[in-house]
Amino acid sequence: MKVASVAKTLVVVMLVLAVHAAATAPSRPRRLTDASPSVDALLERFREALVAKDKAALRALRVTQDEYLGIIMPGSVEPGQPRAQYSAQAQQYFWGILNGKSIYVEADLLYQYGGHPFRITGVSFRRGIKDYADYRAYRQLTLAIEDDAGKVDHLKIGSIAEVDGQFKFISYVRD
Repeated sequence: MKVASVAKTLVVVMLVLAVHAAATAPSRPRRLTDASPSVDALLERFREALVAKDKAALRALRVTQDEYLGIIMPGSVEPGQPRAQYSAQAQQYFWGILNGKSIYVEADLLYQYGGHPFRITGVSFRRGIKDYADYRAYRQLTLAIEDDAGKVDHLKIGSIAEVDGQFKFISYVRD
């Protein structure tokens, strides 16, 4: 009789702890906000933002701080491995570096290509495509572009994340 009572008490305690852990665990975004349904659609939005010289539209194509800290950073482990955990200080540091560099690249992109019509004629990923635990990365994008005069250029930018069939830039950083 006592063994059954102790077992029931342990089960109740374990359930309470599990519910508490689930309730207090940091929630991670499950979806990317304002994402595109394909790489091609994302690149068209990227092209349109540059042609329109629209800084806000260009910025909106990148993952947000919550998306980076909730999906990309902890999910950048091999599939099947536990999600990485970082201190709040480390999270802020890595986001600050990535975001700061991307802001500078955005400014450069707008300066060099903003307001100039062009079309994308080719797409490649210098570092390939890699699956991680929480997303697929299309790493280090190179766009072949051509302007209305027929001038061809190669635009090297950062990587794209695919989360549940949704696409956004992780950053515009070229390295």
